[in-house]
Amino acid sequence: MLRDAREWFDGAADGEIRALEEVPGIDPERLRELWCAEPELMLRLDGLHTAAQRAFERRTRVAVTEELLRALRAVARGADVARLETAVALAATRLEADTATAGARGLNTGLTCGIVISPVILLVVFALGEWVPRLFGVGLGCQEQLALAGALVCFAGGAMGAVFSVIVRLRDPRQLVRDGPVIRDGPGGAGPAVDPVQLSRALRQEGWYRVVVGWFLATALYLLVAGGILTLLAPPASPIELCGPGPLSADGHGALVKTWFFWGAIGFLAGLNERWARGLLRHPSAPADEAAGPGDGARRG
Repeated sequence: MLRDAREWFDGAADGEIRALEEVPGIDPERLRELWCAEPELMLRLDGLHTAAQRAFERRTRVAVTEELLRALRAVARGADVARLETAVALAATRLEADTATAGARGLNTGLTCGIVISPVILLVVFALGEWVPRLFGVGLGCQEQLALAGALVCFAGGAMGAVFSVIVRLRDPRQLVRDGPVIRDGPGGAGPAVDPVQLSRALRQEGWYRVVVGWFLATALYLLVAGGILTLLAPPASPIELCGPGPLSADGHGALVKTWFFWGAIGFLAGLNERWARGLLRHPSAPADEAAGPGDGARRG
């Protein structure tokens, strides 16, 4: 159970990579003949056989490796080479899907961690905001508490906006591997050359990085609006209006709720702009050639 959970999170454990020449049940002399007769096909087979042994999911490793070796043994015994070509094509497709799964899982894990950690950070910041001033003999009044609460609501909205922006742009998990080097020398190709486990780890960091960008963007926009620098947007009520000598009226409670919604919406809109931060997810204003990446260019070729 623990191993399954770890493999879901970080991919199957690395094992010993075996070359085609080390596989039992294949005549070495017949294997040399195939290399001489079909060098391009055998080169793609060798690359896919190696890639299959480091696939992200264990079941993909086993299924693709066994299918390739089964086809190779059949051809070595006299079957048509077309069977091996078909197995190579199917293996390339399945390994590409495995790499896309690894990338999507890593990115989703990073985004989820960012969302889960956000409330914890909010509570810590709010507690520090209450505790630190007391060290200097200063207490937070009503206006300061409302300003801090508004900043934290905006902060949380920034995280949600960043996650929403990433999800909307990534409709197809294969977008995550489009920038990886791809070998397409002939039918079937050799699939993406990027290591799926490394891709998953990199995109996990990328997902967390996107949430952090949303935090900073939301905080910056809050400072601009609350500081009066950006006057196009104004909250429904200011802390001065909400902090009176007596308890809040019904209208005052309504204005307070609207103010929180306002700052949450401001943070959400700010978090949507995480796409302007460069990273593994391409900058939207990048030139067409740069945004396509080497993988797309190879496919078009």
